[in-house]
Amino acid sequence: MAGQRIELPPYSMFAQTPVYEVGSDVVFGQMVPAVAPNSTDIIYTVPPAGQYRLDLISTQFYGVPDLWWILAAVNNVLDPLVAVPAGTRIQVPSRDRLASEGVLNV
Repeated sequence: MAGQRIELPPYSMFAQTPVYEVGSDVVFGQMVPAVAPNSTDIIYTVPPAGQYRLDLISTQFYGVPDLWWILAAVNNVLDPLVAVPAGTRIQVPSRDRLASEGVLNV
């Protein structure tokens, strides 16, 4: 495994996480929180039908479903597989902020 390059998807939540070779194993270091809540975030009210999954909301705001984990982290969603209830107000970081923090290339 020595010298093997690890390729991560472009919007992986592990993109900023250090990777180490330990003997013949490759291990991830402590995950760095990508984005914290911010007063500049958009406040989005989850509608009654359709866009209640974080991947769908990610697609609506960022053009890709892959950044669902940003929405989960910023809003302290513990189980991203459970839909966010309709009427819930969530914070959505702007595309510009994600770009400035190295999470999204716009």
